Amino acid sequence: MDEYTKSEFNDFEVISINEKTSFVHINLSESESFYKEIFYYFFSEDRILKYAENKNHLSFSPNKKNYAILYRELAYFIDEYNTSRLPQDIENEVLKILNDEYEIGDDGKGNLNIRLDKMGKIGGYIFCNLLSEYFKFECIIPKVHLTTDYNMSVYGIDALYYSPERDMILFGESKLSRSLSNGVGLLKQSLKLYEQQIRDEFSLVLSNRLLKDNMGTFGAKYLSAIETSIKIEDFIADMGIKKISVPLFVAHGTENTADEIFKTLSCIKKTDLLGLETQYILISLPIMNKSKMISVFTQCIAERRAFYEKQSASM
Repeated sequence: MDEYTKSEFNDFEVISINEKTSFVHINLSESESFYKEIFYYFFSEDRILKYAENKNHLSFSPNKKNYAILYRELAYFIDEYNTSRLPQDIENEVLKILNDEYEIGDDGKGNLNIRLDKMGKIGGYIFCNLLSEYFKFECIIPKVHLTTDYNMSVYGIDALYYSPERDMILFGESKLSRSLSNGVGLLKQSLKLYEQQIRDEFSLVLSNRLLKDNMGTFGAKYLSAIETSIKIEDFIADMGIKKISVPLFVAHGTENTADEIFKTLSCIKKTDLLGLETQYILISLPIMNKSKMISVFTQCIAERRAFYEKQSASM
């Protein structure tokens, strides 16, 4: 069996084996200070600003414009709403996971009321930071910015990235779960429909003419081919694309040792998509306790927004 490789990356020990990577924070614990450290790391002013503007070279400077950007950006991650789905629309295995992840009740009309929060967007934001900073992939479009309501979930693919070095398009999916096994279960469910998700992403996002000037290196190389392609299969054929990548990310509680993490990640079996060789990149971030993380992050986000509002008003 291949051995794990270990390295250091900023505040994390990075453990890897066969396209599976786990980022273990050096102060991993269930303490409030640990969750604050995780928050301050990912939600530094520089990182929020780079994500908001989709420009890796930016750095934060304290001025009215930047404080306003940070204040608005944090609004994506703090409030919540409810949605209803018919029970027969949810497979039994997924329903078990949802019962574990959320507060679910029956409204008496045959619908399940599922309590949703902004943790999915936080998981996606953390995911995007790791893809950009550690893996050095380039974001094509930050998906959260395509919502027209702070309460909307990010539908479709969670992360659209491009690797200039490998000349590879990446379609990423993320989960934030009480346990890694729950997250893996939800990822496996998502992957069942992933080919159609990728087709929809091409039609609704990659070929959206209003976004065409904001796709960076990817747009510079592929835009003309996208504009002459009716569907993604045409684009693949025209550009001679042979391989795509699917990064899959779970921020999770419970499992926190390398053996546990990589054994659970190995339950995800690779399937080639769209007739192309498909590479899976499996990424884990142990967070110990999802509920404690939610509590601390919510408090920190509220405090930060109040601070940014005050600073902006004083300038």
